[in-house]
Amino acid sequence: MLLWKTIKGVRFRQLKSVLVFLFKHPIFMISTIKATFDVVRVSQKEFPNTHGFHNKANAFRHALWNIFIAKQCALFSRKSHEVISWTKEFTDWHEDFSPNEEPARIMDLHNNYIGRELFLKTPESTHKQWVILMKEQLHKAVQIVSVEDVVNYPSQLVYLEK
Repeated sequence: MLLWKTIKGVRFRQLKSVLVFLFKHPIFMISTIKATFDVVRVSQKEFPNTHGFHNKANAFRHALWNIFIAKQCALFSRKSHEVISWTKEFTDWHEDFSPNEEPARIMDLHNNYIGRELFLKTPESTHKQWVILMKEQLHKAVQIVSVEDVVNYPSQLVYLEK
């Protein structure tokens, strides 16, 4: 139902931007789609019906999403800078495609960054190992109140709501 609502709400300009990604790097785009489904499945299993809010579960999902995209794309490219660049470009685009209020947007971008950094530190890990690592990271996650708070936690996940 949510997927259909999203599809119905897509404007031509947004559809065009998705197609640009597809034509820019079709293998990475397919990898991104697979990674997205994998992350939603894992997030729903680990945090049933709670990962869609601005909480720790959402921080987990965003960071893991970046890790899974990078890992999936790395199957087709040995150039980590290319993989990370694609992952950043796509997930930043996603924040513009489905905009949040500024604090939530900054939180998502920050947690995306944390995921990419963790991928670079542990590129040979498995999906299962990353899920465990991300759950460990949640113990250190920090609740923020304002956008300015994010800079105080450069290597930790952040969230807005309990």
